[in-house]
Amino acid sequence: MLTVPEEFLLLTLKDEDGGFIDIPLEYQRAGFLGAAIMELALQERLDSDLDRVWVVNNAPTGDAALDPVLSRLAATGFDSNADNLINQLIELGDPVRSQALARLCEKKILVETEGRLLWFLKTRRYPPIDGKEIREVKLRLLEVLLRDALPGPRDVCLMSLAETCGIIRQIVPPSELKVARERIAKFSKMELIGQNVNHYIELFERAMAMATPAHM
Repeated sequence: MLTVPEEFLLLTLKDEDGGFIDIPLEYQRAGFLGAAIMELALQERLDSDLDRVWVVNNAPTGDAALDPVLSRLAATGFDSNADNLINQLIELGDPVRSQALARLCEKKILVETEGRLLWFLKTRRYPPIDGKEIREVKLRLLEVLLRDALPGPRDVCLMSLAETCGIIRQIVPPSELKVARERIAKFSKMELIGQNVNHYIELFERAMAMATPAHM
């Protein structure tokens, strides 16, 4: 099973040549940080109330995209105020993305290639090897957003991250965007049995709103 950061990264791929959707840097960082926090919550490493997030199991996950975030959250003196999460951890967004990329290459889902931008600037691209995983995650979300399928906890996380970071337009046809956003709003408030996913989504959205202008 792919993690939330790995599937979120697949959603940010723009084309079969391995280019990525243009996302403002700080929203990209916040999105991948949020994805890591949500994955840790799904793995029952975190707990929270309306104001704080704290670690209940600080044993390493073995995932280099997640463990630095877990370690910072568990550090002595860390300010666990939920509204400050993004500001305190924003610099970890880039490493989360880089490690998710590396793991997708290790799993033979993407391959790293070198290209040229404007004929002289080297650029790295990550085309999919067969595209199966990208199609699967996008179709899974479309079944939820535009039809009657019920989402799993990971689906709700991905939908919320895609909407908050402004890439939902890349997944849903423009004519269906209004319906999709209504369903995202509905599911993000729905209590899913056994998973307090909506609570972490609410905390992430609050933290995004409270992030300083310098970060957003």
